[in-house]
Amino acid sequence: MSTSTSSTPRTANWRGWVTAQNVVVVVVLLAAIIFPLVVDRPRFWLPNIGVRTLWMGTIAMSLVFLNRYVGLLSLAQMTFAGICSYGIGYFSVTMGWPIIPSIILSLGVGSFAGWLTALIAVRTKAIYFMMITLALSQVFYSWASQAIEVTNARRGIAPIPRPDFGFINLNDITTFYYFALFLAVLSYFIFRYTAKSQFGLAIQGIKDSPERMSALGYNVNRYRTAALTLAAFVASIGGVILVFDRNQVDPSFVSLDATLNILVVAVVGGIGSLGGVFIGGLVFALLQNFAQDFTDRYMTLTGLVFIGVLLFFPTGLVGLGPIIRRLFSRRAKTSNSAESSETLDAARRAGTHNKKGQHK
Repeated sequence: MSTSTSSTPRTANWRGWVTAQNVVVVVVLLAAIIFPLVVDRPRFWLPNIGVRTLWMGTIAMSLVFLNRYVGLLSLAQMTFAGICSYGIGYFSVTMGWPIIPSIILSLGVGSFAGWLTALIAVRTKAIYFMMITLALSQVFYSWASQAIEVTNARRGIAPIPRPDFGFINLNDITTFYYFALFLAVLSYFIFRYTAKSQFGLAIQGIKDSPERMSALGYNVNRYRTAALTLAAFVASIGGVILVFDRNQVDPSFVSLDATLNILVVAVVGGIGSLGGVFIGGLVFALLQNFAQDFTDRYMTLTGLVFIGVLLFFPTGLVGLGPIIRRLFSRRAKTSNSAESSETLDAARRAGTHNKKGQHK
């Protein structure tokens, strides 16, 4: 009796975990894990497609988190990543500090930049918040292009070697790919956990009705500031992957083009999906690497893809999943109805035949 009673909650918990979202996450994660094992040219596919997808997706995910759970569209996420990249270059190369303290301190600097941005922009919303974050990002771009003592101006800081921890050598491209994958997965679960926590529920309530949450005693601006700081921290994690992928940092990291690229990745993948950004990052990385082989106007092609997604898939490419499921369900219903009608016809014919036999 006790065994069956104790097994029932476990079964319920297991069934509660097996949702469509979790199944997709597991499948995508397994595909990412075996990716280096199935590609024919790892030295091309891993850095140009795999790692690039991961750092773009991680930075874009911080943008999606703010948009989905806080209702704020920030165009400063690439800047926070670039600040972290600059920090790693400055502390480890210019100052000569050990790499691990440089990474930790740079993550803090990127998060601090997010906190400062929140202090300035958090009292606004909608288009005004977006424009303030864009303006602040361009202010930093202008400063980074001229501050030769800190950023080495337009030449940037290079080379920035990948760290060798002895037991983990990031100079090996496969090892570095798995390092980037670990950071991307960690960032994803940070946001998933935050969204389900009391803090996450509070910021979602603030998104839906800030006046009501303020009346309940919640400090709306403080919660928004904390959310933007967390998003800046995750964007900085993307900056760690980025700087070791490029082995350098320069003002192009925080340019307007780089900022808009992250927005494109988020929209193409799905502006309302944390995991969809990696689909957008994959599409963007493929376009960057292969579209140039077919046309010199690959940015035009990227723009056409962006417009096509907006027109036909407003929820992003991640919205293809529900569409495909609906198509399969319709086919299944059609086949079931056809089978049931055939069974009914057969039963009617059998009944008619029996009546004729009885009449004779």
